[in-house]
Amino acid sequence: MNLHSNTEQKLQNRRFLAGECIFREGDKGNIAYIIEKGLVEITTVVNDCPTVLNTLKEGEMFGELALVDGSPRSASAYAKTDVVLTVVTGEQVRSRIDDADPILKLLLIVVMKYFRLETGRLRNSKIDISTEDIEQKKQEYQSKIRQAIDLIRLESDLRNGFKRGELTLFYQPIINLKNNQIAGFEVLLRWFCHKRGHIAPDIFIPLAESTSLIIPIGEWILDQALDTIKKIKTITGKDIFLSINVAEKQISDGNFLPVLKEKINQSMVKPSQIKLEILERSLFEGEDALFLVEFCRDFGLPLVIDDFGTGYANLAYLKNFQFDTVKIDKCFVQNLDSNCKDQTICRALIDLSHGLNMTTVAEGIENEKQLDILLNLGCNFGQGYLFSPPVCLEDAIALLQIH
Repeated sequence: MNLHSNTEQKLQNRRFLAGECIFREGDKGNIAYIIEKGLVEITTVVNDCPTVLNTLKEGEMFGELALVDGSPRSASAYAKTDVVLTVVTGEQVRSRIDDADPILKLLLIVVMKYFRLETGRLRNSKIDISTEDIEQKKQEYQSKIRQAIDLIRLESDLRNGFKRGELTLFYQPIINLKNNQIAGFEVLLRWFCHKRGHIAPDIFIPLAESTSLIIPIGEWILDQALDTIKKIKTITGKDIFLSINVAEKQISDGNFLPVLKEKINQSMVKPSQIKLEILERSLFEGEDALFLVEFCRDFGLPLVIDDFGTGYANLAYLKNFQFDTVKIDKCFVQNLDSNCKDQTICRALIDLSHGLNMTTVAEGIENEKQLDILLNLGCNFGQGYLFSPPVCLEDAIALLQIH
């Protein structure tokens, strides 16, 4: 199956008429479903008689056990009324399981075995077990199941939204603090969903980064960024840089660096005009991290470590990986004018960075006092609402024209 048809399968809904069989006990379980409309009965055979195990309603998921562990269906599913179902694919589930903590995976297997055991016990039991008892046991997991369903629905909306062009880029100026001029912009992704409205980045970006969806989104962002640099040059005559956030899944993807190099070469944009911002927690020891740094060094792509000091603050990263810039997190800036400890931390980060031939950029600058302190500490660049919030491309160009 090609990539296009596979994507289409992920996005599709399925409809069944009342009485239709959705799947039978013993069938191969390669997909699961979320009920968007209608009722579904889950049945099995007890003492040679068809028995309803449960009646599921809108918003509930079924078929997920076989999807996860690859076993045949342990029960049958029928449309009690006309139903509309969202398809849940193996990729949406297995990739998360593969990346999960080993203990979490073990607990998941135990839970699934428990459900299968209960179904098997009921199938072979001479005792009539009421649906109320089954419902009571299911309630123990309902909250977590509901959260998973909501995330899968949001992911489906995000996939559809990306396909429909609902994603857009905003740009927050990065200011050279020595001359108060715009040196570049951080590229920020925004999503205006036609069904849900504005979705906060801290909700949908981690979701995209946890799936393969971040790969095509990342390529789209790069395409847009390269076009933006050329457009800004044409309109304003200025050569600016753009900082692009890179997710861990992109770094580990074998095509990421070759595609990055090819797109930049074809665009005729200088590699130094694209800065890659990488979270400290996305770094990992070994050949992959070293290869990334060596590639960027050879190709001329600046590297920015984004959240240094908020995680493990491993000084070995600065020693071994030779970043170009350290970004000072806003958590150290927001109380800078009233907290001596934050000033000490900022001074240490700036002095350390300069000592290792790196520049510094402070984010989250909101008032003149914070700016004055950072200037006195020798910080090179800054961004924040004191200068400008993230803006659309047209407004970003307007800012450049007045600076």
